[in-house]
Amino acid sequence: MIPVILVKRLLRLHVKLSKNRVIIIAGAVVVFALLFPALFVVFEGVDFFTALYWAVITMATIGYGDVTPKTVSGRVVAMAAAVVGISTFTALVSVLAELFVSSSLRRMMGMHRVKYSEHYVVIGEGSTVPSCVQELLLAIARGEAKPGDIVVVFPKEEEKKKVKLPEEVEVLVGDPTSEDTLRRAGVERASNVILALEDDSKAVFTTLMIKRMSRARVLVEVLKEESITLLKQAGAEQVIPSRNFAGRLLASSVFEPEVVDVIADITTATGGYDISVIIDERAWGRPYLDVLRDLRGRGYTLLGYYLERPVLDPDLDKPIPQGAKLIVVRPAGK
Repeated sequence: MIPVILVKRLLRLHVKLSKNRVIIIAGAVVVFALLFPALFVVFEGVDFFTALYWAVITMATIGYGDVTPKTVSGRVVAMAAAVVGISTFTALVSVLAELFVSSSLRRMMGMHRVKYSEHYVVIGEGSTVPSCVQELLLAIARGEAKPGDIVVVFPKEEEKKKVKLPEEVEVLVGDPTSEDTLRRAGVERASNVILALEDDSKAVFTTLMIKRMSRARVLVEVLKEESITLLKQAGAEQVIPSRNFAGRLLASSVFEPEVVDVIADITTATGGYDISVIIDERAWGRPYLDVLRDLRGRGYTLLGYYLERPVLDPDLDKPIPQGAKLIVVRPAGK
């Protein structure tokens, strides 16, 4: 069995050669399409547009017969045009077909390049990827997240085969620490890049590369708590210690399983309720109790506000600071 990496390299080489062949053959077609009409004008004495029409029809082997050579020299040009035309046109179609098949194969293997802008890039492996993509799609559909295409990058072909993603999601395969892979995913034009790698050292290196190439926000799932500082220094805007969080939930499920159910519900858009952060400038400077009542009438339950850090259940008479974001719970889909 041919190694996948060898197939990828051969495909890259084939695409480069095919593109060069297309340019060369297309150039030859244009040159002959201008040369034969010029000769036809000289030998047959017709205008250039008529000669160009004749040359294209002859080279394409259509031959309507409405314009025909009358001189021996003109007939020689016609024979040459027919032979050259069928040769160059056949070669051009053949190369274009090869290029199309090669591009389709590259896309099938996740080796293609996307041209999106302001999109979301999810790089990782495991169950984190499909759940992340699902939440993003729901948030975009409900207007909770900025509209944008989603690109998923799997480090290995095996990961791509194990995970089924919606058709509208572009899927690539490649080493996340490779600049070529990141450029194929268009991280230099992305708005957000989410890393869910099962190796903190790779996550740190990938974050550094992304920050060097792009201004995108980088959000990282980390496995070890000691890696949080490194990732923050590397430029990650958000670092989530998923295993520590999962461990705390597992422990809580022993003595307070209801809390686990509540957290699972409010942290997913597919549950009955959803926890969100909203901006409402009308709430700034007003007592917390007044805002609580107003939001309650609109179907929101106010938990607190966020200003540099979360402030939950503040004094009811305390005014909400300027610039604070409101932390609310609402029915999912509202």
